[in-house]
Amino acid sequence: MKAQLKNLWSDNRKYFLFACLLFGLGMVWGYLQSEAVEQIANALLEQLKDMVAKLEREGGGPLAVFWAIFKNNLFVSLFMMALGVFFAFLPVFSMLANGIVIGFILAKFHAAGINPWLMFTAGILPHGVFELAAVLFAAGVGIRLGVLSFRSVGSLIQPAKWGRVKNDWFDMLKQFPTSVITVIVLLFIAAIVETVVTPLIIQGVLGDQLKQINLFG
Repeated sequence: MKAQLKNLWSDNRKYFLFACLLFGLGMVWGYLQSEAVEQIANALLEQLKDMVAKLEREGGGPLAVFWAIFKNNLFVSLFMMALGVFFAFLPVFSMLANGIVIGFILAKFHAAGINPWLMFTAGILPHGVFELAAVLFAAGVGIRLGVLSFRSVGSLIQPAKWGRVKNDWFDMLKQFPTSVITVIVLLFIAAIVETVVTPLIIQGVLGDQLKQINLFG
């Protein structure tokens, strides 16, 4: 298993780093251009708002919150992985969009007089170590699939390259189950931390400052 994970990381590392770059660019864009992207960011936050509203209506406890977070993140991640085969459009768009949302949220906290990096450290980083790793890795796998799709189209023009492309497809598909399991485990841990640990850290670090801003109003 250790060797499988090592090979999985080695083969997907550059795509993971590219996903990180896209996410970082989106985050900087969302933070520096918060007014310009407000409409986009609010549209992307609608799904999260709906999830929060549903939990409030149903009076969901910690278990319901955990399940909602885990299910939503898993659905998005697996979708990015599988649909990356369509020339990587979905994972590329998702990484930019998610980065924009995070940057926008941090900008909103800054505008309310709350240190955005303190918010990032307290409110995102504890579970983000696992969640962002899983989502970025899933995006990397999706981007790798998209690159293979482009290469497959290219091999129609240069048939001599098809043998190498076919082998890379075989390696990719052979690793796919391990990729899925890795993402599931990371998101499961992230959902536990986000449900139990993160709220306590946010309340302890920021306390009443959170009342100055309402992203879901």
